[in-house]
Amino acid sequence: MSYRNTYRIGVYEKAMPAELAWEERLEAAREAGFDYIEMSIDETDMRMSRLDWSDEQIYELLEAQKRVGIPIETICFSAQRKYPLGSRKWEKEARELLRKGILFAGKMGIRIIQAQGYDCYYDETSDKATRERFYRNLEEGTMFAASHGVMLAIETMENDFMNTVEKAMYSVNRVNSPYLQVYPDIGNIFNATNDVAADINTGRGHIAAAHLKETVIGKFREIPYGTGQVDFPMAIAKLYEQGVRRFVAEFWYCGEENWREIVRTNRAFLEEQFERARHLLGLPDDISA
Repeated sequence: MSYRNTYRIGVYEKAMPAELAWEERLEAAREAGFDYIEMSIDETDMRMSRLDWSDEQIYELLEAQKRVGIPIETICFSAQRKYPLGSRKWEKEARELLRKGILFAGKMGIRIIQAQGYDCYYDETSDKATRERFYRNLEEGTMFAASHGVMLAIETMENDFMNTVEKAMYSVNRVNSPYLQVYPDIGNIFNATNDVAADINTGRGHIAAAHLKETVIGKFREIPYGTGQVDFPMAIAKLYEQGVRRFVAEFWYCGEENWREIVRTNRAFLEEQFERARHLLGLPDDISA
């Protein structure tokens, strides 16, 4: 078996224009060489409304995936920024949102929901009460996810509350369920600690997948690959040696006319990073040799 066949790389839905039909989006991802798409359920009414899709609408998208030959396998659940699990004001809505997300994922056959590590966000201040509320509601949500066979995996965020794997692991250990794991954003970790390798190691055995995103100091989004601070080969190698085999290219469509070319170029960039990681690991291309 070749090294390339031992891991899979998905692409974030927002790497492509929002106005695309799903079949067009799936085709663009496949043509660029990605293995799957990560769907975004964000704060917009358009994307949050997906949680209320009829069975017929879900069936149509499942059929489109079959026709094109590429699946949607994960959800980035950033709608939780609007309704965080630790919120005083929005606790009821936050709990209901997570339950709806889990039910939607189950119907879609989606394996992993990347849960957001926010105890609060917009108009509330993080404190002991918001953190404890977050852990309590996260445990309740995890048990509901477990009953539906859907995994929640906590993203490392841009906030002090949950910006490292080590901090996410506190939640994982506290809830103590196989249905709660960690889904680090590598770019965010580079903005949180000077020892990214050591931080990744704290999640050994509990990292379900990873976002491969570029960042620069103090900036977390829309940084082109190769122009920032992230040491992708090192991070990939550290994850790979722990058994992580699922990765998502997280980058954004920003109105470029040549967005298809950018998607292909970014896929090629990441392939090069994986090759460099292979050399760091000392693996032959044919790892069965």
